[in-house]
Amino acid sequence: MSINREEILADFQACTGIEDVGEAFMHLEDANWDLSDAVYRVLPQGSQELPSMPILDDSIQVIEEPSLPPGFHSTRHLSSPPNLAQLLQPVPLASISRESLPRRTRILNFSIVLNDTTTLILVPETQTVGMIKTLICSELGIPVCKQELSGWKLDRQPRDTTVLESLNLPKENTLYLSVNTDERDAATEELSIFDITHNQTHTINFPGTKTLLEVKRDVSDLTGIPVRNQSWTGWPPLITDDLVLGASGINLMHDLTVKELVKEINRPPEVVPVPGGSNSEPVSDDGSTADEYEDASDVVMEDEFRELIPSRPQPLMPEGIEDETMAAIHFAEGFEQRYGPCHPTFFSGSLDDAMKEACHQPARDRKLLAVYLHHDGSVSSNVFCTQVLCSESIASFLSANFIIWGWDLTATSNRLRLLNTIARHFDSLASRTLRNFEVDKLPLLLIVTRSRATNEVLAMIPGSLNVDEMMTQLLHAAEMFSEQQRVEIAEEDERSARETVKREQDEAYQLSLEADRAKEELKRQGEAVKQRQEEEQRVKEEQEKRLIEFTQQQKEMRRLEVLKRLPAEPSADQSAGNITCIRFRLPEGKTSTRRFRADEPLQVLLDYLLVEGYPHNDFKVLSSWPRKDLTAVDSTETLRQLKLVPQETLIIEER
Repeated sequence: MSINREEILADFQACTGIEDVGEAFMHLEDANWDLSDAVYRVLPQGSQELPSMPILDDSIQVIEEPSLPPGFHSTRHLSSPPNLAQLLQPVPLASISRESLPRRTRILNFSIVLNDTTTLILVPETQTVGMIKTLICSELGIPVCKQELSGWKLDRQPRDTTVLESLNLPKENTLYLSVNTDERDAATEELSIFDITHNQTHTINFPGTKTLLEVKRDVSDLTGIPVRNQSWTGWPPLITDDLVLGASGINLMHDLTVKELVKEINRPPEVVPVPGGSNSEPVSDDGSTADEYEDASDVVMEDEFRELIPSRPQPLMPEGIEDETMAAIHFAEGFEQRYGPCHPTFFSGSLDDAMKEACHQPARDRKLLAVYLHHDGSVSSNVFCTQVLCSESIASFLSANFIIWGWDLTATSNRLRLLNTIARHFDSLASRTLRNFEVDKLPLLLIVTRSRATNEVLAMIPGSLNVDEMMTQLLHAAEMFSEQQRVEIAEEDERSARETVKREQDEAYQLSLEADRAKEELKRQGEAVKQRQEEEQRVKEEQEKRLIEFTQQQKEMRRLEVLKRLPAEPSADQSAGNITCIRFRLPEGKTSTRRFRADEPLQVLLDYLLVEGYPHNDFKVLSSWPRKDLTAVDSTETLRQLKLVPQETLIIEER
């Protein structure tokens, strides 16, 4: 395949006269290595003449396209490119000696290994290392700026501008591709653009997120050259207008040239005198007049650049929006989408809220209010936003010292709404000035402050200034605001001191009154507390008395109830084995003796003590030996079982 491509490259150079191998290689790549298609693209479409060649000898025959049999029709579309035989047919050709052809350039084969995938790239040795990266970008879609190639059998890594021929590489090469994940989209690209048409140089900073088409639109606003008529040099090959600068492969500081496209096809044809009159119009070889040629060329140019005509950008704010807060949010989002992340911080709220935040604060906390008025119909808007308002120094200074509020005047309804809002907050002069302001003088930055309870426009900064002039205007406004702020701070301090003295006097008087009231209240509360305590004590004593009486009544009722069921004391003449004599030692030091039947349960003994006034809930009943509390044992056991027979002494103790 590589040998076939070398033959095609040599034939293409011989047919077109293009000696630059790199240029010829690019043409063949665009035509997918179709020789006839590539030659058709390069040769002027108005004629099929080939460049001058040495006269061939008779040993070379012209191969003509065979004619089709009757009844058959060619399937080639009229607009499809002719084959090589068709291109060569009008010219008497002779043989081409090999000595007359340009020196054949070696085609180097590069196997690009990415992970587990290998891609074959063919590059003439007259091209640079950068061309390899460009072809990799075309094949794999990896931006040039993110490619890192290794595997060079060299002492050091070659630069992108190094010509492959100088590296003495073999025909077969293997390189390893790694993708650099570092993002350059947020970086700032400094483009030095030389305008050949107007002989001017412009140095412009663009964010890495800006597309090439947006750059060309900004340059169009700056130079007056429409995008469709711009001719550029300095861009890397194989890039498209929708590619962002950060992925284009250019350096952070890059030089470009631009000029207005020369429409050579609009050149009038040669004048051919027509017999029979002196007022004859110039006529071309095909019989068309100059006017007809110009009309046709306009159509050709329109078709050629139709895709390059920029569409109008989306407005920063939707038309007819009623909510100022939502409008401000739309403005901030649209501004960032159009001009990138480096921009002043816009206030997300209505103008009323922005003025409260900036001006309706104590003098020490006030800030200047910057009202940015944008209009897409002004040619200065894009340049001012890109080069001035979004420069790092201006954006940082505004965000630190101002409250910035933006509004888009492009839509008529939004413009009228802003004028009504301005009329509410400012004097008639400011409102009238803005109402009569021309679109060409926009964009505009209003610096607003509050002085002696009125809103004042401190400065109107036009959008025609550069960064240095803009910074000078902002510093001047900040100095004026600082002087005014110092005066108002001093006045506020004096007013605050007077108010403090008056407030302290009022506070002392109020404290005196409150102290007297507190004394009276304390005295009244003391008497009330004493009365409440006495009443509570009386109620408590009555409750305790009633409780004691109730308890005594309950005990007496319980005693009487137990007394009714208590068995009578057995007589002394009963047999000794059936009775037991229990002697009770009472808490008062007294003793008591009673006889019980030996087979009676312990509960009878406990009931007897309850009747005598010693309930087992309040008193313990202790045996002498072994010593134990009989109230804790089973009351159903008999006295015999508890070994309290024939006699026992029990001690009654209070719990």
